[in-house]
Amino acid sequence: MNIAVIIGVSEYKDKRNNLPGCLNDTSAINNTLSKSEKFDSILLLNTNQDSAKVKEELTNFFATNKGQKIDELFFYYTGHGEFYNSEFYYILSDYDSSKRKQTTLQNSEIDTLIKTLNPSLVVKVIDACQSGTSYIKESDAISKYFDSSKMTFNKCYFLNSSLNTQSSFQDDEMSYFTKSFIEAIKQHKTDDIRYKDIIDFISDEFESNGEQTPFFVIQAELTEKFCTITKLLREYLKNISVKVSSTSSKDNPRSLTVADLVKLEAKEYSSKEEAITLLEQIKVTATEVKPESSLSELYEFKLSNIEDLQNIPSRIAIGKWLKDNPDIFFAKPTYKAVYESTSAMLSALTRPSYLLGGKNDPEPKYELDGFELKIEVPFKGLTIVANAKYPNLNSYNQTLVFLISKKAIRFFYFVASYIEESWDNRKLNSKEIEWKSVEFKITDKEAVLEGLTSILNELSSRISKDLGDRFKTK
Repeated sequence: MNIAVIIGVSEYKDKRNNLPGCLNDTSAINNTLSKSEKFDSILLLNTNQDSAKVKEELTNFFATNKGQKIDELFFYYTGHGEFYNSEFYYILSDYDSSKRKQTTLQNSEIDTLIKTLNPSLVVKVIDACQSGTSYIKESDAISKYFDSSKMTFNKCYFLNSSLNTQSSFQDDEMSYFTKSFIEAIKQHKTDDIRYKDIIDFISDEFESNGEQTPFFVIQAELTEKFCTITKLLREYLKNISVKVSSTSSKDNPRSLTVADLVKLEAKEYSSKEEAITLLEQIKVTATEVKPESSLSELYEFKLSNIEDLQNIPSRIAIGKWLKDNPDIFFAKPTYKAVYESTSAMLSALTRPSYLLGGKNDPEPKYELDGFELKIEVPFKGLTIVANAKYPNLNSYNQTLVFLISKKAIRFFYFVASYIEESWDNRKLNSKEIEWKSVEFKITDKEAVLEGLTSILNELSSRISKDLGDRFKTK
C-alpha cells in the first residue's frame, strides 16, 4: 500500500509569521494525491493545531499502519522551517523558541517514525524557509544534512524548496515551489510521470531565479513514478488556477518587493550598541547560573572574564575553524613566524639588513597560532574554575569564548579537569580539551541566554557524573 502525510501551517502564534498560501498548498497537494488514486491512506493536518495534537495524530497514523507492507510513504510539509544545531525543524503553529523541541517536529523524529514502517520508497517534499541561516553558515550545509539523512532509507527522493541561505516565497494564493510541483504534473504530456520528471520541471522553472534555489537529494533508480495521471486528476488540474510565480518577486504585485525583503532581512542584524548590550547580559546571566547545592559543599566556583585570547588553551582549534570559515565573524586566525633553526632566527633578528628590510635574510614559515577579534568588546570570554575543597577531589575548568558578527554569535567552550603536578602546581588535562561549538541568531536574545545557561550547566553535570562514577552513586 501507499500512504501519505500532508502537514501545512498557515497561522502562527506570532501573527506576523502567518503564511496564508500554505492552506492552499495543502489543499492542492491533498487533491492531487487523492485524485491520482494511488494512495490508500492520507493524513491531512492543515488546521493549525498545536504541536501536541499534531504529534498525537502523527503517532496514531504511524501506529495504525505498522505491520502493513508499505511500498511508498509520501511526506509533504509547507510552513516555516528552521535549521538549528545540525537539525531541521518543522515549525508548528504554537512555536516558542524557548520550547523549540516541544513546539516543532524534528526531521530526525519524522525519519524515526518512517523507519518503523520500513517503506520501500520514501518521498519528502518540503516547502519551507530554511530560516536557520544564522546557525549554519555554509551555503550547502542543509543539502549536506539531507544528503546524510538519505542514508536512513533504501530509496528516497527529497525535494526541498530552497537553500538555507534563502527564503522560500509565496503569495496569498500558494507557495511558488508547490505551484511548480503542481504545474509539473499539469503540463506533463504522458500519463505516467516520474519523480525525476517533476524534479526536472522545477529545476528549469527556478533556473533564472537568484532568490530561491530548490535542491534535491536522490537515492533511487530514477524510474520511480509519482503517479499515473488519471482522468479525474487531469480534470482537476485543468480547472485549478496555478500560475507559477517562480521567476522574481517583482513580477507578482502581491509578492514582497525588494525593499520589503531588505527591511525583513534587516531585522536579523544588530547594531554595535545592541551587540555590546547582549554581551553585558551574557556576563550577568553567567553570574546567575548557580551550581547544584550539593556541589557547593564540595567545590568553590570562581567566575572570571577572559581579557587575552593568547592565554586560552588549544586556541589553534578555533583559529583553524576561522581559517576554514573566513569572513563570517569579526575575527581572524593568527600566525607566528617559525624559522628552520634558532641560529637562523637570531641571525635574521640581529643583522642590520633585517632591521633595514634586507631581501637575503632567512625566510620564516608561518604557522597557525590562534585567533583574535577584530573589534573591541567588554570581555573576550569567561572562565569558571571549580576548586575542590577536599584533597581527594579533582578541580575543573570551564572555558567559553565567542565570535560575533552583525547576525550571529557563536560560542566555543570546553570542560576539563586539572592534573595535580605537586601540592602547589596543577595543569589542565590537555586530553580533555575538546572545543564544542554552537551558534545563535544575535537578535534572538532569549535563545542566546538560554543556550549560554545550558552550556554553563555542563560544568556541574560533568562534576556530578565523575563523582557518581567514582563513588558509585546515582
